[in-house]
Amino acid sequence: MPDGADRTVPDSLFGWGGIGVDLFFVISGFIMVYVTDGKGYGLKTSASFIVNRLIRIVPMYYLILLVAFLTGGAMSTFHYADKVDNLISALTFRPYLQSPPPLYIESSGMYNVRWTLNYEIYFYMAFSLCLLVKPRLIVLAFWFALPVVVVYYLKGEFTLSAKGYAFDSVFARFLTNPIILEFGFGALAGFVYKKVSHYVEGKSALVPILIATAIGMAISTRELTAYNLLSGIAFSVLVLTFALYSNVVTRSFPQFLITLGNILFSLYLIHNPLAGFISGKVEKLLPGSMHGVPGFVALLTMSILVAYLTHHYIEVKLIQFLRKKLHTGRISALDGTPVS
Repeated sequence: MPDGADRTVPDSLFGWGGIGVDLFFVISGFIMVYVTDGKGYGLKTSASFIVNRLIRIVPMYYLILLVAFLTGGAMSTFHYADKVDNLISALTFRPYLQSPPPLYIESSGMYNVRWTLNYEIYFYMAFSLCLLVKPRLIVLAFWFALPVVVVYYLKGEFTLSAKGYAFDSVFARFLTNPIILEFGFGALAGFVYKKVSHYVEGKSALVPILIATAIGMAISTRELTAYNLLSGIAFSVLVLTFALYSNVVTRSFPQFLITLGNILFSLYLIHNPLAGFISGKVEKLLPGSMHGVPGFVALLTMSILVAYLTHHYIEVKLIQFLRKKLHTGRISALDGTPVS
């Protein structure tokens, strides 16, 4: 939304949207387990995994970062120390502010949606290390438990709040923030899926409908909120259920939603820079025109359209090109990247 715009409509419709981050992290954890199922362990598996995941994320990330930089001030950025710090943070996937948690970057700064990818990249690195050894589940459980144990030893504190712990170091705050456990919930759902999928026929849509409805009601009544581990637990149940009943869920989903799911990563990256650029240009010609329902609908429509084109003509082709050059194949058919 443009600065100064009336947020009544978007907030009423999408104010709950931040909870998508919790779903994003859970799905990421699930997919990491799913795409490596049946793979061996060792350096080759670990390297193949990390290369595939980075190819999926990093090129498009930097491409849209360039767009955000060029449309958000370009070289004038270097006249402001805080903007330079933000740019360096964006270039290096580095949290750099002690607040607000769990973002640890400027919440209203350029390319601010990137904060979830800081956690995502960290999880990729950690999971790739887990692939070096055979008892993958044990090592992964140790990785999730280690920050909890270390913090309790150092500070005598324990919290499940995404506000995290008050360390002087930004990296310490980032690495110990309990929101990381949501990746663990997703990974656990992935391991459960591997164990029970052969025993569940998943022919009826009733179970996924009931669970999705219950979670939807809990979100609408604010019993489930954004950056909340309870939401992560609920979404891990939802993801596991949808995976077990994937055949009936896929048949029941409208094609529009499936297409929207395919373009989500491009939409996630591009919607803020695009909205800011369009709003700035239109507001100069027609002051106030972007403040309200028509402006919001126009920005939403344009974001989806541009994301669709970006996905089909840039994202997919770029990934295919890089994989061909690096001789890497898709680890799995589920090699998509969920986004909030």
